[in-house]
Amino acid sequence: MGGAVKVYGVGASPFVATVLLCLEETGADYELVPLDMAAREQRTEHHLSRNPFGKIPVLEDGELTLFESRAISRYVLRKYASPGTKATDLLGESSVEESAMVDVWTEVEAHQYQPAIEHIVQQCVILPFIGGSRDQVVVDESVGKLEKVLDVYEARLWTHAYLAGDFFSLADLVHFGITYYLVAGTEYATLLESRANVWAWWGRIMARPSVKKVAPLIHLWLKPSSSA
Repeated sequence: MGGAVKVYGVGASPFVATVLLCLEETGADYELVPLDMAAREQRTEHHLSRNPFGKIPVLEDGELTLFESRAISRYVLRKYASPGTKATDLLGESSVEESAMVDVWTEVEAHQYQPAIEHIVQQCVILPFIGGSRDQVVVDESVGKLEKVLDVYEARLWTHAYLAGDFFSLADLVHFGITYYLVAGTEYATLLESRANVWAWWGRIMARPSVKKVAPLIHLWLKPSSSA
């Protein structure tokens, strides 16, 4: 693929999905280089030379190597979004105020939303996939936490189409991967469906061409009995 950007990881990872969505939004040429996670390839010396913490994704762009999905995403959007296109709006950098709101809600996803939802997905999707069984106590506790976060989102989305304002941004995009697992792979999609503004927001995210391109990579991980 010549000078294409390389992304190391697996498409089923919500964090890899975030990076791929940014690349799709910008139209950048990229190659997804799969790692064998079952064989712990991410812990090999070769991959540790890319990311000393042994995580995915990792992006290579020429001589530059980056890790941490949000940092990679910002880099991709700053470098590859063509001037005057909608991709340039994803960081809200047309104004200091909009950029600040993108940062706020990206942080909310990392520190409020992600901790609440990740245990539900881990218990209901990931553990069964590898032959384990869920701990319903953990699930129930996490559902309670997520409901409180979603109530805040519902109020925010009552007055704005998207989290940072009336424009789609990285703050919305970073929610996609883990939320897709919840909605398509568990019985807890009702947590979004029961909140009209949240559900409409999720529908707008799902309608984006970039999401339609990346979603099938995650869907491969979902068992037929739990997919939607």
